[in-house]
Amino acid sequence: MFSYKNHLRRDKPREHCAVFGVTCDDESYSISKLLYLGLISQQHRGQESTGISILKTGGNIVTYKKKGLVSEVLNQKVLSKFWGNIGIGHNRYATTGAQEFESPDYMQPFHFKNNEIEFSLAFNGTIPNYAEIKQSLEDMGRVFVTNTDTEVVAQLIASISLGTKGWPEILKTASKSLDGSYSLLLLTTEGDIYAIRDPLGFKPLCIGELRSETRNHYIVSSESCGIDVVGGRLIRDVEPGEIVHLSHRKEMHSEMVVKSDRTALCQFEFVYFARPDSIIDGVSIAQTRLQLGINLARNDPLLKDPKFKENAIVVPVPDSGRSVAVGYAQEAKLPYVEGLMKNRYVWRTFIMPGQKNREAAVKEKLNPIKIFVKGKNVILLDDSIVRGTTTEKIINLIREAGAISVNVRISCPPVIRPCYMGIDFPTTSELIAGRFKNLYGEENYIEEIRKKIGADSLRYQTIDDLVSAIGKNKNQLCMACLTGEYPLKSVNKIVEMEKSISSDRY
Repeated sequence: MFSYKNHLRRDKPREHCAVFGVTCDDESYSISKLLYLGLISQQHRGQESTGISILKTGGNIVTYKKKGLVSEVLNQKVLSKFWGNIGIGHNRYATTGAQEFESPDYMQPFHFKNNEIEFSLAFNGTIPNYAEIKQSLEDMGRVFVTNTDTEVVAQLIASISLGTKGWPEILKTASKSLDGSYSLLLLTTEGDIYAIRDPLGFKPLCIGELRSETRNHYIVSSESCGIDVVGGRLIRDVEPGEIVHLSHRKEMHSEMVVKSDRTALCQFEFVYFARPDSIIDGVSIAQTRLQLGINLARNDPLLKDPKFKENAIVVPVPDSGRSVAVGYAQEAKLPYVEGLMKNRYVWRTFIMPGQKNREAAVKEKLNPIKIFVKGKNVILLDDSIVRGTTTEKIINLIREAGAISVNVRISCPPVIRPCYMGIDFPTTSELIAGRFKNLYGEENYIEEIRKKIGADSLRYQTIDDLVSAIGKNKNQLCMACLTGEYPLKSVNKIVEMEKSISSDRY
């Protein structure tokens, strides 16, 4: 059955999870509430399921995970049952099928236990070469219960442990086989948390501390907002290719696994994924998005028309368009207006097939405030256009509310290629910019997108302005979805295999 909930939500890029972990040097203290706070602060990174693994007294790991939002799964009754001073947590965005997702085996943390070893794993990312690793493990007699790369990572770690002493050496050896984008936390029965970031640093991961007169905590989180919300202090980011050892018995220890000449932090963290109050690799998300809006306004020829500006307002698509709209409005010296009201609860329950029902869904999710937009030249700010279907419907809603014109400004450059590094982007043929670029060519495809979505004008951020706003060099970012240049060897193999299939579609 067609799920409009999934269709509507996938018209935006989707991230693959959040990880969070805490160690406390007071063995009588329970960190379950801290895990809850850290995970709920990162709910935006995954809404399908949540879970925690806690090391209880005696060295046994206990895991609880369930479908639903953090507040639903980890309610007070559940948290009251889980005591322990060391633990990890996970929010999941699922990319597997609906039936598979219903099984707890597909939720995280992934609690691995056999007659040789026990640990729990919280994983954010994608391992493109996981099928090869899985096949080699199956050849060794390993039996899998899911088809996820998370279980492949767990099985790989467990297999390496048979002939390798010490967790740092086990994890260093495992990382050499993983050609992918990931940040992961591993909880051991010895009371340690190991935080690992892939050698190119695709996924964010940071460390903090929370100190008081009575106890000290180390915290590891996908985003710094998770450290902030528990009252901690951000220490630093986990470096690409680094293993950080967090313990309740001694000071934090780290060692580099692989030092690469370049990094590949996902640019969409700055455009869309991360919370505005987070800091990733020393860069403020809020400041970056503000600058993206400033850049769009500085280069917008529409603002040179005094008659247009007399009646113009800047309207964000909530919520991700807000920061960039503020920057645009400041630079353009135009009013910032909340012209769209968002119903935050529709997506959780609305599942309907059929074109008419899908159009009704957009109207229920977003409603224009007519008194603000009627008779105005609306400059609509959003972070990205993926398929274009939702953008088209939003433009129609604003136009029906009485706007004179609807002019779309996008803070991200055109998304022309799918992502194989952990973002749920559709195929090139489903991406409106990718499809139209193939159909109409470099010079004409943006104009054709404008016609398709029904905007009076359409402008995207340039790649150079995106890089400038982030404050990194091009060789520090992954922009494969914008350029088609993939930084992983395993992905390039996949791309070559799919070229012939893609060419048949045009």
